[in-house]
Amino acid sequence: MIKAPKIPSMAELTIKKFIDTFHEILEWKKKLGRRAYYDNPDRETLRAQAQFYGEPYANGSIGWTSNIWSRSEKSSVSVEDDSQLEYEHKLLMRSALEYVLAPNPLIKVDGILGQNERVRFHCRVWVDARYPDLPLRWRELTFPADPNAKPNMEMLVLPGLWTPATVPGSDGKVPLFIIRFPEHWFSLITVSSYQGEIKKGCLSHWIYYVYLKGGTGIHAGSRVFEVLDKNNKWKKVGMIIFGLTGSGKSTHSMYVFDETNAKFYQDRGIDVLKIVRNQYVKNDDIIALFDDCALGSERCTWTKTEDVTPKQILIYKAGMSPRAMHENTGMDINGNPDFLDTTLQYRGRVNQNARTVMYFEDMKPYFDGSVDIDFPPNMVVFISPGYLTDYAWVKINDANFAALVLAAGRTVGHPAQGAEGICEEKFCPLYNPFIIGKRARKADHVHRFRDIKVRRDLLAKKTGQDTLECYLINTTGRVGTEYEIKDGHAYPIFKEVNGKRVPVGGTGPSIEETELFLLQAARGLVKYKPHPIWGEKVLVPVEVPGIPKERLKELDPFTYRTMDEMKTLLRIQIRKMKEVLDKEVKGLDPEI
Repeated sequence: MIKAPKIPSMAELTIKKFIDTFHEILEWKKKLGRRAYYDNPDRETLRAQAQFYGEPYANGSIGWTSNIWSRSEKSSVSVEDDSQLEYEHKLLMRSALEYVLAPNPLIKVDGILGQNERVRFHCRVWVDARYPDLPLRWRELTFPADPNAKPNMEMLVLPGLWTPATVPGSDGKVPLFIIRFPEHWFSLITVSSYQGEIKKGCLSHWIYYVYLKGGTGIHAGSRVFEVLDKNNKWKKVGMIIFGLTGSGKSTHSMYVFDETNAKFYQDRGIDVLKIVRNQYVKNDDIIALFDDCALGSERCTWTKTEDVTPKQILIYKAGMSPRAMHENTGMDINGNPDFLDTTLQYRGRVNQNARTVMYFEDMKPYFDGSVDIDFPPNMVVFISPGYLTDYAWVKINDANFAALVLAAGRTVGHPAQGAEGICEEKFCPLYNPFIIGKRARKADHVHRFRDIKVRRDLLAKKTGQDTLECYLINTTGRVGTEYEIKDGHAYPIFKEVNGKRVPVGGTGPSIEETELFLLQAARGLVKYKPHPIWGEKVLVPVEVPGIPKERLKELDPFTYRTMDEMKTLLRIQIRKMKEVLDKEVKGLDPEI
């Protein structure tokens, strides 16, 4: 009889012993002829197994429901070395080994993040076989990998495992589900069957890998297009769009101008189809930024589809494809996916985190097979929705100010981010809750972005090449929302409409208005003035061809606030921002 591997005691358990014992258990099962795991089943096999847990739609696609409908960020921790291991961590780790030792076969799938050799990263994911839709959907997001090659990272996913482990320091109040071991290139996920945990878990390690390769991994989408600029010459634009889940990042990174939306622009005197060409979606979520390029991570996209209509051309087209795979998505009366569904609920509210794995290939002719911007990107767009001090759009003229915007990651809460703080102002440094690793802290990523911006500015002055222009846009927020100040904090006022919180007062730009601004900015046709408070560091649009001055006035917070009000609100915002940066972005350059 072949002796089973010994599961280390709590006193003996280390990160390396945990990983080694996991592999020893799999090998022991194989030697005994037991089912340790299914090795990279093909798509058809996995889909056939997974369809018993899902519901088919009339158009041929299929959907599943997760047990948690957002990432469990508060239940996730990063442990860099054994000195950080506490009893609660070990309890979860040991329980995972016990689970794998039992008759619980896994599904092993391999995938590559990064199409370009410079950032190719082999991920191996082991998933509880009771959840076949998870490996099916995750692997579709990646590029093909050799299942026999040594991976760059591994992940063990056990949604069927629950333990009484809690997050250290939470007084036993926050359950512990997820541990990442960045220096050992391994992650452990339990309890949650939300696909975002696997996707973001692998990408967290990729972001670290990218930094060690000399770039910075950023939470942003990307697209390229050519525009007829102010000199009547064709200009190539590589656009990067930063933003948190639910802020409009996918909407704007996968936006194209075509016959279905051209009338909006034509009605404003812009014959858009004559001034834009060669439009291609590149990536939707996490990309690697270098001085000379921006490299995509994923072959497909896992996109939030709440409120998507045919006006969002590419997302709707790919989302309604028969091979799309849905999560937490409603069904219309004809049996097709319903992105406007109001039937499904989560924690007492109408569902706002429907998701779909969709293929860039289904976005042709607006996808050319590459997920990379293979030239120096020249346009960065930060999405920071807000209600109190925000314009619809501004240009950030100063490298340190742009780095501050990135470092702060100011946004408003959305159900896709978590069940708490919906519509409330929040800060997620770098728009990126996925940064791990002792050799690449958050401040290191901010500094690298700032350094890229500074080098590009200097190169532009010397050679006349494009610099890296930075913009900040307000998408799902509202300019001029009513507010109240309590205990030194400013709060926008909301009302409940059809199960959703909606701000009272003010106005916000439409998707098309924002795209028109970005288009004219890329062409060099927007005229600006210095921000009334920030001066030349931040420029405010005063003339945007196609947008009436009356509308620009409506999108100006000073239309609704006095100078004293704005200064008071900004002081409150700055105080809160400093608290966040001091706590979460330690080591940030004082100049920023």
